[in-house]
Amino acid sequence: MVLKVSDLSVGLKEKNTVLLKSLSFELDFGKSMILLGESGSGKTITCHAILGLLSSAFCLKGSIIFENSGQYDLLKLEKRQLQSIYGSSIAFIPQNPMTALNPSLRVGIQMLETLRIHRRMKKQQASFICRKALSEAGLDNPEHIMKSYPHTLSGGMLQRVLIAMVLMMKAKLVITDEPTSALDVIHRNAVLDEFSKLKKGGTAILMVTHDFYAARSLGGDLIILKEGEVVERGSVKEILEAPKHNYTKELIWAASYDRKKKDA
Repeated sequence: MVLKVSDLSVGLKEKNTVLLKSLSFELDFGKSMILLGESGSGKTITCHAILGLLSSAFCLKGSIIFENSGQYDLLKLEKRQLQSIYGSSIAFIPQNPMTALNPSLRVGIQMLETLRIHRRMKKQQASFICRKALSEAGLDNPEHIMKSYPHTLSGGMLQRVLIAMVLMMKAKLVITDEPTSALDVIHRNAVLDEFSKLKKGGTAILMVTHDFYAARSLGGDLIILKEGEVVERGSVKEILEAPKHNYTKELIWAASYDRKKKDA
């Protein structure tokens, strides 16, 4: 077990509003958990709670246990302790990869700096690891990628740069928020293939999405959220083939209708 979320609830202190209610799940090495729902369902709030990105305006209850040479409740760790985990053992791939990279620095400099901070290795060794990771993430000409600025690369290429950073850091858990929403079909399929490879390598993946195609491609376990509450859970295959809750059926029908319109 790499991650265990127990009775996680999130609310706004001033408004006394509950945004997420008693969410629980477990995620093991080499497995995937998908949180799916409409905007405002609580899926992104869950990710931000795990990543420690919520401000003091939010009230959090429950526990988030992460396995990292011992078990730690992420909600109880100090900032210094969290910083040693995030970026090395836990990696985040946001919807817009540009927000995770400094636009004024070349990709290679940022990758090398990440290794320097978390792995403390010499530049020559770090440079070799960076090139190897970029190649493994499906990017041709790693030397060119490392010399490039983020804004000169496509969205799909930037997603794979972040995946390469996951590979070189050997992260135990990857959290990704709507990773395919801004990609065309070719880049979407390529990125999903890379996530599948990460799983086969033993990395656990927590994906937030509204895309049933992405869910089907990644597979694993699926939780359907509506207004901060779980309405259905099970394997992706089970839910897509035989949804039980009306809300899930509506989401699947809407996704199918949208796809037919695009294909028309």
